[in-house]
Amino acid sequence: MVWTKTLMFVLAGLVVLSGCGQKKEPDYFPLVPGARKFMKVYSRKVVNSDTSETTQVRLSAVVRGEKELSGIGKVWVVESPRDSGPSTYAYFRKQPDAVIQVVPMKGRDPLEVRYLSLPLSVGKSWYDTEEQREQFEVVAKETIELGGHFFPDCYKVAVISSKFDWAMHHWFAPDVGPVKWESRAVWTKDGVEHELVRIAELVQYQLPGDPGK
Repeated sequence: MVWTKTLMFVLAGLVVLSGCGQKKEPDYFPLVPGARKFMKVYSRKVVNSDTSETTQVRLSAVVRGEKELSGIGKVWVVESPRDSGPSTYAYFRKQPDAVIQVVPMKGRDPLEVRYLSLPLSVGKSWYDTEEQREQFEVVAKETIELGGHFFPDCYKVAVISSKFDWAMHHWFAPDVGPVKWESRAVWTKDGVEHELVRIAELVQYQLPGDPGK
């Protein structure tokens, strides 16, 4: 497991500030231009009695900055590179009370999804949109361990679909953002049962100018 020096300096700086009596509100969805995240992604797919598994470490997110884009306005752009083919992009707006994901829609206005309702607190719940009705709920505040590194005060957010047999959990660490997620989906196609489980864990977080990148 590789952890960059920059991340260590950030965490150490937070300790120093708290010791000096200067309270800093943690940011559970920081967007720093040039920041990069590498995740270890495990997938297990079951089709009837056949099971296949894969694990890979890959660059999963690059913050490209805040930009004015045609059709959706001013948004933060986060790129997710693929092993082959073009990257995918996610677009966000940060508000005092929420993180909004903006989803372009062909032939209609963009869909605005309430990705996080701020400030986070255990028991808080909300819907992504009134149309989709996917329920989000903060179910815990806990310390998680990833490859020997501990992330305290993580908020665990559950997402439960009202339409499909699908659920997801995200863990958000202060001043780092999402550090882990897991999902499970079950469906039937042409009479054949399918199950897909995916788990992603942060292995490296690089900030701009980090000599380790």
